[in-house]
Amino acid sequence: MEKGALGAVCALGLLVMAMDVPALRRPVPPAPLPPTPAALATAEADARAAAIRAEAGRQEAERAAAAKAEADRLAAVQHPAETEDVLPAGNGREEVFARCTACHSTAIIRRSGFSRARWDELMDWMTEKQGMAPLEGDVRVLVVDYLAQHFAPRRGPRNANPFLN
Repeated sequence: MEKGALGAVCALGLLVMAMDVPALRRPVPPAPLPPTPAALATAEADARAAAIRAEAGRQEAERAAAAKAEADRLAAVQHPAETEDVLPAGNGREEVFARCTACHSTAIIRRSGFSRARWDELMDWMTEKQGMAPLEGDVRVLVVDYLAQHFAPRRGPRNANPFLN
């Protein structure tokens, strides 16, 4: 029996050796190598640079937001939103405000002083030269009447000091 057992063990060994085919073996991945000091230093420098870039981006965004807020604040002070209340009350104020402020501020109107005929001529000039939508019919009469009534020529000597009156 010993020979039989020895034969079986030998046969089993041959079978194991026959089955040990490289194609059937599972590859064992090599253990990762530890990072070198240079790789660690590079990774650390990259992380610091990314943090610096992120901080610079955040600061730039804060500066841009602050600059926009300041520009908006200055624009509101320099060019306050106008309402029709800046014009004298009267029939035609709403029409004058709506049509005139489409192109310019009321300051131009308020500092002007023209006769009715001159205001009427200006309507034609603004239509022809400045591209204003033509005012026709009752609307034109209403606008020109309002302007002539509230912004007529000023009386007084030329070059008079307005602060002494």
